[in-house]
Parts: sequence; C-alpha cells; structure tokens
Amino acid sequence: MHRKRDKSDYIVQNVDLAFDILFYIAKKNSVKLKDLEDKFLISPQTLEKIIEILIIRGYIDYNRRKKLYTLGIKNFELGQSYLLHGEIRRQARPYLQKLAAEFNENVYLAARSNFEIVYIDAYEVNRNVVVKSRVGRLLPMYASASGKIHLAYMDKEDLEEFFKEVKLEKFTENTITDREKLLQEIEETRKRGYAVDNEEWEKEVRCISVPVRNYTGDVVAAITLSAPSFRLPFNLLHGKMKDLFLEASNELSEKLGYSKEIQL
Repeated sequence: MHRKRDKSDYIVQNVDLAFDILFYIAKKNSVKLKDLEDKFLISPQTLEKIIEILIIRGYIDYNRRKKLYTLGIKNFELGQSYLLHGEIRRQARPYLQKLAAEFNENVYLAARSNFEIVYIDAYEVNRNVVVKSRVGRLLPMYASASGKIHLAYMDKEDLEEFFKEVKLEKFTENTITDREKLLQEIEETRKRGYAVDNEEWEKEVRCISVPVRNYTGDVVAAITLSAPSFRLPFNLLHGKMKDLFLEASNELSEKLGYSKEIQL
C-alpha cells in the first residue's frame, strides 16, 4: 500500500528543484527556457512558478531581449556572506584566545541567523565548572548578550519586523519579555557599546558581548564571554572586563576595515 503524498512532499521536491536549477544555470552561465524544460522533466507550470519565485527573490535574472536566464545578485551576496564569516573567524581567533586567557572563561564568536543568534566559533578553557559549549547552537536574540548587540544596531524596519515575528518567551525569571523594557535594554546597550545577559537565557550564567563591525559599519558578529554567575560579579563585568572587550571590539573591527568616521 502506497502512502498518500501530502503537500509537504511537493514543497520539498520543488525546493530541491530550485537548487538544481540554480546550479544548472551556474554551470551553463546563461540558459533559455527550452534548455530548462529539456533538462528538468517537470510540468511547464511548475517550472515557471519556481523560476518566477527565484526571479522575485533575486536568485535569477531574466534578459527579456535575449530571453536568457542568468544567476542573480543574491547568489553573490550569499557567497560574500559565507566568505565574510570565514574571514571574521580567522581574524577574530586571536582575540577570542586572548580574552579567554585573560579571564580563564569561554569566549565565543556569534553571528545573526534571521532573528536568532548562532555561535560560529569559540575558544574554550579547561576548568572544572564551565558553561556548556555553545558552538553551532541557536539562541534567542532578546535573551542573549550577543543577540542584544545585534538588536541594538538593527535599523528601525528590521526591529519592527523582529517584534512582529518573535514571541518573547520566558526562559528564566530574569528573561525580559516586556516590549518596552526590552527596548530600554536595547537603547542602553547601544549607548554603552556592550550588552549583558544576566541569567536571562540560562540560570546561573552571565554573559558580556561587544559588536564586530565590517568596513561598511554594519555589525556582522559579536564577541561574547559566558561564565557561571558566581565567577562573573558585576564589578568585574562592568569594569575591567568591559574595557578589554571594547578594546578588542575596536581593534577587530578596524582589521575588518571599519572606521569610526563611517558613523559621522
């Protein structure tokens, strides 16, 4: 007995086809509709819908005069983003190591993934009690220090979209779930240049985070230290630690081409 195919089967199949179409165009450089019809034995209606979506999203360009399909600018943006993260990891590594050695705590590099944060690199120390490794994990922006950094430097439209899309759920008794209070926290983060997670994502864990900017001035990552709360008192966090993290933030951003003059 065959299982009845549901709608999700067709969606997955079409996503797979969309990638096949993109790679085929990349290999051929430019193609006509007939080339795609011959290559992909699917209904013309399905093919046209997939192509239309890829054109709308900027992954395919169409030359009406020559009737040719080529790759769109979005593919370049994806490639640049991938290369940038690789370059950021390479450039940030010495700073992660230096800060981890200075405070004998785990230090991470985090990047934005839609409206969440993903930890893309780390320098971890060998201690009996440490915060569990966060590399590869997705964390909520509003409940993490690195997420607050990204929220603090979002444009207004993106921030409004965040509040529309994300439900502010409680993870601990300290998690900020009130919109106005979160906006105040974001503004405070922007003013002082660093963010703090005071046991908002995990109990008994505090974090500090600073921005990493690229040559355009955009915040493309965050350097974050996570430690058990009993080893991270506020006088240390808002004192020496804050100073050294901001220093590292400035130096790494300058290596990536950032200049404060961009902000003027």
